[in-house]
Amino acid sequence: MKHARPILLGVAVLAGGTALAARAPPSRPPPAAARAGAAALDSAHAALRALQFSKAIQLLTDLHANPDAQYLLGLIYLNGVGVPPDLERAHTSLAFAAEHGQGAAAFVLAGEMARDAKAAPNAARDLLQRAAQLGYARAIDFLKSGKPLWERESLGAADPALRTAWSIDCARKNDAAELRRLGAQSARVRDDFGRGALQHAAASDSVAAAAALLDLGADARAADSQGVTALMIAAESAGADMISLLLEHGAEVQAVDAEHRTAAFYAARADRVQSLRALVHAGAVLESRDTRGYNALDAALAVQADGAATELRADGMRANVTVPSSGRQATKTDPAHPGEVYRGWSALALALARNDTAGVRQMLDAGADARARTPHGDPLLQVAADAHALQSLPLLLAHGADPLAVGHSEHSALWLAAVRADLPLLQTLLASGVRPDAHAPNEEAPLLAATRAVHAAIAIALLDAGADVAAKDPQGRTALIIAAASAQSALLQALLAHHAGVDAQDGRGRTALWHAAAAGSPEEIALLLAAGAKTMITDSTRLGPLHAAAGQPDARVVEPLLRAHAPLNGRGAGGDSALMLAAANGRTEVVRTLLAQKPGLDLQNSAGDTALIAASRGGHAEVCRLLLDAGADRALRNHAGVAAADVAASRGFAALATKLTGKS
Repeated sequence: MKHARPILLGVAVLAGGTALAARAPPSRPPPAAARAGAAALDSAHAALRALQFSKAIQLLTDLHANPDAQYLLGLIYLNGVGVPPDLERAHTSLAFAAEHGQGAAAFVLAGEMARDAKAAPNAARDLLQRAAQLGYARAIDFLKSGKPLWERESLGAADPALRTAWSIDCARKNDAAELRRLGAQSARVRDDFGRGALQHAAASDSVAAAAALLDLGADARAADSQGVTALMIAAESAGADMISLLLEHGAEVQAVDAEHRTAAFYAARADRVQSLRALVHAGAVLESRDTRGYNALDAALAVQADGAATELRADGMRANVTVPSSGRQATKTDPAHPGEVYRGWSALALALARNDTAGVRQMLDAGADARARTPHGDPLLQVAADAHALQSLPLLLAHGADPLAVGHSEHSALWLAAVRADLPLLQTLLASGVRPDAHAPNEEAPLLAATRAVHAAIAIALLDAGADVAAKDPQGRTALIIAAASAQSALLQALLAHHAGVDAQDGRGRTALWHAAAAGSPEEIALLLAAGAKTMITDSTRLGPLHAAAGQPDARVVEPLLRAHAPLNGRGAGGDSALMLAAANGRTEVVRTLLAQKPGLDLQNSAGDTALIAASRGGHAEVCRLLLDAGADRALRNHAGVAAADVAASRGFAALATKLTGKS
């Protein structure tokens, strides 16, 4: 992902509020096309509510001419809802929506411009006026109040579909700060099964997120459509801290779900001994029976949860195995009433979507097909991943689910976990036997994907699991090269510790050291040099790391390369030296640093230019002065027959031209 450039849109378009306002509104699509677009947008909203992020993004992307769809897509990428944040994509989508009459999009972009130091001076104000002209009430209020637009807008939280997906995604990621920014509404969202963000936080053992949601008003006693509470979920899948937190906020230890099962049943079935002890300490009555007449010990014995069974027997419980089963399927899903987005889904798929581990286990043991797909073509493994049904993933894989199966997103579960920075999901897949390098034919290795998305924790987890550090993308770049180019020092150290090839070259012959130099990253350069990176390796145009560093404004990028004996007068295919490149770019401090090493002052490139001529072309007076003081020959001419003074004069730098003649 590209994070270095906060705005890649034409600044003139964004900054030109008048130009935006003057744009004629788009012609209305034919009624049939409008109905189709509305239906597709509704489908995208439904996919978001179902937390099927890849499907929702694809639907919105396909609606490239729909301002409302592009506005929603922009908010998804801006805030990283289910995907890594991508400012370039976000701003592109929001700009389109703003240009085509979406006032909220113009308002969001105004806030983005206000925080961007590189934006045109009046960009934020012009966009704010554009939003007001389109009738957007908040923009009108801001114009009246004169308040600054510095904070990133949580505007998408007004959209029910995005609000639900956004809040639940934050809960799963344990992003308490974002939940607090979204406010109390994040504590009130519900997915299509009636499950709130607090229950999703419990399923992911996201303690900080759960605490934030409770502070924002989430009800620890709330249950989903099948009566499942956050405490039940925590008893099955979270640690002691989550259980304690929920109990402190009033969670009912004896609450029962639709099958009359308490939290103790959930802990027993999941073989969570510590959870059982915490519940007993909180007053759980272990002799409660479910609709089949089973108690918690029976539930543990049914799934061979030996640790829980031993604990319950120690508490004096006796099995009640003589009670006959009622014949009801032990699943908390009702295929007859799944909701529109789940129409046609199998009972197993629904159980996965609801994170019903016991139901999943029973259906798989009874012969349900783990390799089946939803009516829309998504594999059950992806359904489980989207639902964060982490305990069900090993069950699916053990019953033959294909870890490389792809669905609407055209990506596999491990790859999506890597790019979404979903560490619990990734760790579960790896612990379940999925190879760290497993990827579908159209995907790059997960390690490369995680590194490109700047997810160091994910990449390090893959490395620790044995991911191939030599894997390359289609451009020949390794994870080390990508990390060096994006200044990820912690990941760079981890890759080097896992014996990544320090001098591996990409398709253009560039090493990690070359890319670190081009990115202007002194810390990464130092790490690579300490690992033995060679300074004399050049790319396909014979440019080396010192050439790449010479174009950077910070002389600290050049200094360690010079200390490591990078070829001072190395010449690229066009004859350029590092000094020429630094001079041409007006890098005063870099030129000063290079001159201290006594480089060739009057070397000429293939066009006959010297460093002095290159500096004069850009009007870099201070660089020219340094070169002249060092002894550069002002009289040398290039192959066009012109000297530095002539070049400066032709470019309109009269004062500089006079100094270069030596007559002043």
